[in-house]
Amino acid sequence: MSALCALSMGSGCEFLFGPALAVDLTLFGGKGKPQKRDFPIAVFEKLSDPSSEYISPDAVQLAEAMNLVPKLRRLMILNERHHALAPGESLSTADRVERTELRFDVLESVEEARLQIDFIIAEIEEEQAILNEAMRLFSSDRDARVNRANILAFRTNGALWAVAEALTIPSYKYPRYSIPSGAVGIVAGVVPSIFSIYATRSLNGGQYERHPYPNILSKIYDFPTIPRIEYPEIVWKYLNSCPHGQTRTRREIIKANWYADENIHIFKDGPSLEKLRKLTGNEPYTADMNLVSDKLIMSDQIKAVTLQMSRPLLEICMVARGRKKFVDQTGSVGSDPTE
Repeated sequence: MSALCALSMGSGCEFLFGPALAVDLTLFGGKGKPQKRDFPIAVFEKLSDPSSEYISPDAVQLAEAMNLVPKLRRLMILNERHHALAPGESLSTADRVERTELRFDVLESVEEARLQIDFIIAEIEEEQAILNEAMRLFSSDRDARVNRANILAFRTNGALWAVAEALTIPSYKYPRYSIPSGAVGIVAGVVPSIFSIYATRSLNGGQYERHPYPNILSKIYDFPTIPRIEYPEIVWKYLNSCPHGQTRTRREIIKANWYADENIHIFKDGPSLEKLRKLTGNEPYTADMNLVSDKLIMSDQIKAVTLQMSRPLLEICMVARGRKKFVDQTGSVGSDPTE
């Protein structure tokens, strides 16, 4: 059973998509032999904790990527001064102005990062709308092919067996057509089998030629991009950073997940340049139901990882508002090297 890789292990463990769960799928209401498939379960363990006293390592990492560390450390000092005041006392005018400006600057940076996340999510949602429509097209085509094959199989089987049985009825001149009856009976068995083979091969629907249409996976695999699918700066830094306790970047980890995921058909025999070109849509290609399904799974996981940025962003906001304490990678709490 394949297991989807963890984002980080040990202390501060953070899972992207949890270990795959083997599920018994018993067909026909419990009759028959159970079939097992790997079913991925999303597991998020030891992620950002909004109720903790200190900011998480991943939030510190994101703050560093956004160049907010000096501002957050200074805000910590000003917040501590504010909390240390006796009742009726207030910060000096200079400290109040500085504290307000720093808060505004941090929250403005957080809002920009959130809009960068929305930029990527909007593109993924648009692509998935197209993919879902294509999936409905493939499903409709598949159902039509299978139904047509079944109808033809039933009709030919019934007609041919009727002829075969009719030939066995004795008449005055020809008591029994045993040889013609047997021949027609053989055909009655073969023809439906041919239609069954056709129906089986139609389970993945038809195949359609697609023009080049680069998608959100292009930059993940270092293919050329266009502005529509370009990752904003902070999001791209986040994907190319290593989670706390890990030596691989999030982008490397999610690609490893895809290669190990048995539910992604295109990587069944491993990745190749030709397969990646089909996935990223940088060249004309032939699309089928499995390819559309793979793209939907992969874009969903990119969306999930990108949305995980909202957790450390919340922590940064809480530091700005004095509801969390900032601790940098060295363990320094609210210290300012300029003082």
